[in-house]
Amino acid sequence: MARISVDDGYYVTISVFTTEPENQKKLFDIIAEGEKSLKGFPGLVSANLHLSHDGTRVVGYAQWEKKENFDAMRALPERQHHFHEVRDLVSKVDLIACHVAYTHDK
Repeated sequence: MARISVDDGYYVTISVFTTEPENQKKLFDIIAEGEKSLKGFPGLVSANLHLSHDGTRVVGYAQWEKKENFDAMRALPERQHHFHEVRDLVSKVDLIACHVAYTHDK
């Protein structure tokens, strides 16, 4: 389970995949399978997926120990087919790299 804290200093990626509502489920399935295949990958702390209520987006939130771990994953030759499958179902991808600056709990 993801724990979001300013103190962790993780490299965070927020990915927003825009698609047609009829493709949201298929896109989610492909992305989820891709995330499952990364279980145990060095430096991956957590990966989470969110579905927009209007069916037009799948949003990923991932935490990495450092940017180099993320870059190593992206460079894997075996990941390229996965990225191609995702690109075939989206009209736009926004990849936002950031760090946690503030949290508020109940």
